[in-house]
Amino acid sequence: MMDWAELFNTYRATAQHLTAFLLAAAIWRWGGGPERWLIGTFLATMVLPIYVVWWLDLGAAEVGPYAPVMFLIDVFAAVQFVAIALNANRNYPLWIAGFQLVAVVAHAVQSMVDTVTPFAIAVLIIGPSYCQLLLLLGGCLRHWRREHRFGPYREWRAAPPGLRWFRM
Repeated sequence: MMDWAELFNTYRATAQHLTAFLLAAAIWRWGGGPERWLIGTFLATMVLPIYVVWWLDLGAAEVGPYAPVMFLIDVFAAVQFVAIALNANRNYPLWIAGFQLVAVVAHAVQSMVDTVTPFAIAVLIIGPSYCQLLLLLGGCLRHWRREHRFGPYREWRAAPPGLRWFRM
């Protein structure tokens, strides 16, 4: 008989991708600009590469010869998430960017240290994406609730964040 952990591990990627697509549909209907950019980045960097690897039958791309490509995809996602977080008129994108930075640092640790267990690396590289989806769901719900209660509001910051004292 299959236990819960084995059942979860068997279908976790499929469930995550289905959740991401359903969330993308909901965000496209009810979300704002930052939510759309966040889910678009998530789908382009976390979901689409998995299917490309599967379609091309490349094997385990995270640990094989294609690991540097997966690292670069995660770095691109981190840059994109940070850019969205710094310009969005919301707080939760900062958390999404932070979780992506955890995944990028885990790639760096994996390349520098030989004694890290594969399970720990998997948790640090794959785990943040689950948190990102939950944060995006919560952020979309808060956006919808705020817009429903108070009406439309600004999606992006009026001025870019920065050090005000630095400007002369």
